[in-house]
Amino acid sequence: MAEKVKEEKEKLKAITEALENLRFGELQITVHEGKIVQINRIEKQRFTV
Repeated sequence: MAEKVKEEKEKLKAITEALENLRFGELQITVHEGKIVQINRIEKQRFTV
């Protein structure tokens, strides 16, 4: 059980880190059978015209 809690904390930490300093973009979390299996971060850079 402690192993499962540790794994969930690691996933939440990865999500938090992916969100840090993200100004424009997307965070996609892929779930399979109720478990997080992948995190994709797409960051966009905006420039004034």
